[in-house]
Amino acid sequence: MRDADKPFVMYRRSRYNFNIVPRGAKGWVQLGIWLVLLAPPTIAFETYADALEGTREFYIALGLYLLTVLVWSLALIRWTMARAEVIDIEKLLRDQRKSAGRQRRDS
Repeated sequence: MRDADKPFVMYRRSRYNFNIVPRGAKGWVQLGIWLVLLAPPTIAFETYADALEGTREFYIALGLYLLTVLVWSLALIRWTMARAEVIDIEKLLRDQRKSAGRQRRDS
């Protein structure tokens, strides 16, 4: 997949410091589908949480829901990273500083 065809852009500052944003309608639709996939566990937890409020089972359901959201989040991040054009901010800034330094020396 060419970078221009990728539905997401990842702005990387360091290994664990990055932003992933949708690019165009294709990226927004794919992100929307991922959000729809989170709806069933959220609705199920909300339904059962009302019935189980104040009991031990509520905390078990809460733990399962939080685990589901964690797995969903990590899967979303990995999936979007695989389909994202990567822009390395540190490298971009380094190149700009070098270019500015050369221009000052040449002036």
